[in-house]
Amino acid sequence: MPAQMVANEVRMASRIHARLLDAFIDLTERELAGVSPGFAEESLMEALEALRAARKSYGSTAGVMVVSNLQLPQASNAA
Repeated sequence: MPAQMVANEVRMASRIHARLLDAFIDLTERELAGVSPGFAEESLMEALEALRAARKSYGSTAGVMVVSNLQLPQASNAA
């Protein structure tokens, strides 16, 4: 039974991480809505892409559905 206990602990930790990522994604989306086009916008869009990728991996481990599927335009690499 110890293996089951570890699996439950991993699943619970993944759910916590997924919830935190959901909250951070939401906060980042709200910040993005308030910035003008430019470097900050591109930076936030890139951050969202990374956060969403991380969220998907935690969601599959925890068995939690992705909450935000909002698609934003891809950030360019213009500097």
